Amino acid sequence: MSSVRRRRLTAVSLTVVAGLTLTACGTSFGAQTNQVYQPAVGANERGDVESHNTLLVGNRDGSATVSAGLVNNLDDEQTLTGVSVTDEQGESLTVTKPKSPLSLPSKLLTTLGGETPESVFVVGEGAEPGDYVKVTFTFSDSPELVVNAPVVARADHAAEYDDVAGGDGLVPNAVSGGGSASE
Repeated sequence: MSSVRRRRLTAVSLTVVAGLTLTACGTSFGAQTNQVYQPAVGANERGDVESHNTLLVGNRDGSATVSAGLVNNLDDEQTLTGVSVTDEQGESLTVTKPKSPLSLPSKLLTTLGGETPESVFVVGEGAEPGDYVKVTFTFSDSPELVVNAPVVARADHAAEYDDVAGGDGLVPNAVSGGGSASE
């Protein structure tokens, strides 16, 4: 091989290697693929029972419905025995609870705030869209789970929260008329 051809081959190889190396420098160790990403608005919390996408959805009558996905990671079925909510100042808000307790089967996702009457917990007032509240879930045989959750507005133009109970401003009949869910 001639020296001219060898130099050209070396120059082309170095150019290719340098190009590949330098194009990767901009990502560094802070690349988005290395970052935790939560596409949902709500908050997540881990424990014996996990809470996924926990938030309160504002209703037209000034109340707010608790919306969350709960996963029981224990081998035995749990029962959700209470939900309590406090505002940013630490004041307890009144939570209307379902007439029947909600069972949480082992290793399955259970949705709060959906069409099942046992899953609907409604905060009467004091949870305004834009606020954060502390939601405390209590269970039959598991430590309580505390989640700092946002309160979001139910928008007429967005179908995002259509599946959350209370969109018509009415609380389902299966929800009791008063009292705290933690009583």
